[in-house]
Amino acid sequence: MQVWQRAYLYVRRKTGKSVLLLLVMLLLFSFVIVGLLLYRTTDLAIQQTRQNLGGGFRIAPDMQSRENVMITETDGQTGITYIGAPLDEALIQAVRDRDGINAHNAVLSGELLLQEDLRLIDYNGIYRNDPIAAHLVSVEAATTPLLSAAFQTERVKLTAGELSGGRGAIISEALAKENDLNIGDEMQLSPGKGHAGQPVIVKIRGLFSVEADQPNTDVAAPVHLLENKIFIDMTSGMTLMGAAGADYVDFFVSDPAQVNQTIDEIREIDGIEWSCFSVTASVEEYEKAAGPLLSIRGLARTLLTVMVAASIAVLSLIQALFSKSRQHEMGIMLSVGISKAEILLQRFLETVLIAVAALALSASSIFLIWPLMGKSIYGSAEGIAEPVGTAYSIAIFAVTAGCGILVLLLSTAFSSVGAMRLNPKEILSKLS
Repeated sequence: MQVWQRAYLYVRRKTGKSVLLLLVMLLLFSFVIVGLLLYRTTDLAIQQTRQNLGGGFRIAPDMQSRENVMITETDGQTGITYIGAPLDEALIQAVRDRDGINAHNAVLSGELLLQEDLRLIDYNGIYRNDPIAAHLVSVEAATTPLLSAAFQTERVKLTAGELSGGRGAIISEALAKENDLNIGDEMQLSPGKGHAGQPVIVKIRGLFSVEADQPNTDVAAPVHLLENKIFIDMTSGMTLMGAAGADYVDFFVSDPAQVNQTIDEIREIDGIEWSCFSVTASVEEYEKAAGPLLSIRGLARTLLTVMVAASIAVLSLIQALFSKSRQHEMGIMLSVGISKAEILLQRFLETVLIAVAALALSASSIFLIWPLMGKSIYGSAEGIAEPVGTAYSIAIFAVTAGCGILVLLLSTAFSSVGAMRLNPKEILSKLS
């Protein structure tokens, strides 16, 4: 009789033991599959979080270092002037060329003067007769204005046009309406106090609406209102303010998990006086969102490790208990010339036959209820709690089967060590 036939007949004959092993394996396989699904879906969730939130870092002049600033006293007031290396186009381009960086936005801000025949939004009229305050506006020059904080945080929202390439400006709908301005019209901006630049004429290329609530508008100066904020191109901004470089530059990366590594790499770029600049990572949102997911992934890894070790221990113990009642059978098999290796193979095949049924039952049931389990764990995250795809199902099934074979081999070997050391006479004499 073939070894696989003996294994099949034993499983059929010992129904009670077979059912017990089936239930134990069903439970063990279920835990392993759940652990693998947790690990897989958590990785997917982390990838989606990276793509949705992104990340980046900001380079700005280091004003905390005394070597980079000059302190002056004018009319009893203390002034701090940056005297370090400028945050210029050469530095920006050197960093922008690094792998992993997909966008950047250089920003230069200042309070400048709008041409005199244009009126600012003024909710209280307090500053109407002030020749400076009545024309002072907040101007933000940027490489890509839509990447500026005001647009990214949705304090303001672009409603018409855009600013891409060439000189131009984006102003509020309220300011445009107040002065009967339209896209394509031109206006002049002039340097304010403390700026050594030259006036520029910019063409209106876009309009935005103000979405944020602004407290204290009854006393706020016009320059502090979002309606009077003007976004212009960087070339015009540097001409207006007489600046040699930007106030700061935000660099954006597609993978926030690599931000710190990218920062370490750019600090190694030659020819840049890094002592003049501070580099700050911007990954708070990603870390906040990814923290619970990383904990779940760690839990899944621990669950898998514990379950594999527990499976070996439990199955070894059960089979060792079963082996005591089979010593007479084993002695007879050895006496008729069946080798110990073949006996071990039979025992292994017996557990494999039961394991195949257990794996099929556990896999089909877990895959069926996983969408409900996923939703309870991950909430409404898009794509996370969806049914497992065919490729992932096959991969998880294959990994589970591979782990199962390893566990069965080890448990069969461990449970049979004592019995395999005996010869047929010893086994039969102990039972006589």
